[in-house]
Amino acid sequence: MIIFRYLAKEVLISMAAVTLVLLLIIMSGRFISYLSIAAAGEIPMEAVFYYLLFRMPGFLELILPLGLFLGILLAYGRLYLESEMVVLQATGMSQRRLTVYTLGPALFTALLVSLMSLYLSPVGANQTEIMLQKQRNIGEFDVITEGRFQTMPRGNRVTYIENLDSLSGTMRGVFISEKVKLDSREQAVMVVAEKGRSYTNPETGIRYLVLDNGYRYEGNPGEADYRQIRFEEYGIRLPDQQP
Repeated sequence: MIIFRYLAKEVLISMAAVTLVLLLIIMSGRFISYLSIAAAGEIPMEAVFYYLLFRMPGFLELILPLGLFLGILLAYGRLYLESEMVVLQATGMSQRRLTVYTLGPALFTALLVSLMSLYLSPVGANQTEIMLQKQRNIGEFDVITEGRFQTMPRGNRVTYIENLDSLSGTMRGVFISEKVKLDSREQAVMVVAEKGRSYTNPETGIRYLVLDNGYRYEGNPGEADYRQIRFEEYGIRLPDQQP
């Protein structure tokens, strides 16, 4: 039993080290991809950590068997290198007995992988889908970040807000550029306003972005036929949220 605990400890320590290194490599790649998505405004920054957390069981489900294999090679390779395995064989340790002892950490790893495959990974995938669905239902200007040009998920609108009051929702220094169809042809429309706010019609439930004290420019770059409109209050209807 002392030999079994010693061998199992060596294998599990090596497996944990290998698994941690592989997990860090995979998670860092995912973290960078999620950060790029969050920087584009498709998901909030504070949700990146939860996306990684919910995906971790799925990563471990694939990494743990490989970590076990490499852990056995590293642990037993060190024992052979330091002649500890020769001593064990001299005291009566056979290959069959060594294999049976190795099945202990392997069985423990199999139970962990089965737990993640049958329970933790589906729960994490379900929670990820719930977060994505909630994100799809969030309006375009609910994930805006001040001081940064952001492309909206549809890709036809670029928004910049100089300052955003998180408590009142008031925006200052608003710039919006988008492509719209005017007079049966596509034109560039730019709106610049001193401040803005979100407004929901209590009767219809339709949401608007209300801008104050600004200009609206219509026309394509390089063409002389453009229009400039000055406004004191201007409302932009926001896309309806799908349930």
